[in-house]
Amino acid sequence: MNGTKALHAALASALQDPRLRLLGEAVELSPATRGLAAAFPGQVHCLPASDAALVGVAIGMAMNGDKVVVELAGPESLPAALRELAQVQATRESPLTVVLRVPLAPGQADGAAAALAQGGLQVCAVGQAGDAATLLAAALQNGGPTVLFEPLDVLAEPAEALAEIAPGAARLLRQGDHATLLAWGAAVGAALDAADRLAQDGVSVDVLDLRCLAPLDRARIAERVRHTGRPVLAAGEASAALLPGLLADAFLRLEAPPALPATSPDALVAAVHAALNF
Repeated sequence: MNGTKALHAALASALQDPRLRLLGEAVELSPATRGLAAAFPGQVHCLPASDAALVGVAIGMAMNGDKVVVELAGPESLPAALRELAQVQATRESPLTVVLRVPLAPGQADGAAAALAQGGLQVCAVGQAGDAATLLAAALQNGGPTVLFEPLDVLAEPAEALAEIAPGAARLLRQGDHATLLAWGAAVGAALDAADRLAQDGVSVDVLDLRCLAPLDRARIAERVRHTGRPVLAAGEASAALLPGLLADAFLRLEAPPALPATSPDALVAAVHAALNF
């Protein structure tokens, strides 16, 4: 079973709750949701509407007490969706359970910085196929709005079983002594590849799958960065958003400035060697 099939199974399981609603512009075309409309006709809705209208419908359902999962067309749909959520959040005391699933094609920019800038959102990304269902379940239990980025190349991988950890906790995939690779989403695979290449040079590095940028597991990040002293951030355009917390929590233990390279294995390997030679 790959990550997409695991996500499909997780959605089917979640739909056993009659309060759950699944909306999308192309739910019958998406592998993660195909067939669910026939199995749950009163809960799964294909709505060929604008992004703002689609999220507006979801907000209305959530105000009625439902939990709503919206599958957006892609990250280009996120700005309109965030505007709708921002308008409602500003006038409500209690949060709405609305999960925005954002599929990402290989190499596509995710737009996470905009989600982080809005505030009041849980912002997560699937970095390992085996984590897709877990992050979705956590988003539905969160009791508030969540943006869940789903890199399609990650979902295509086998969904191997992972040890259970808290929903907002970072997952340490490799442990090393020379640097800490802080990775998010599709960059997790690149970080693991870089770690393998560095090991051939006698360099051992941490690979920390951040999983969520909001909430951010600052304690776990600080623990590993204090140990190695050399943080390398592989979180795409959202990397800069990690810097304030990183500098505040581990500044006195840094042996090299935080590096924000591109998220390719070559760039990560080069950044680690540069940090070691600083």
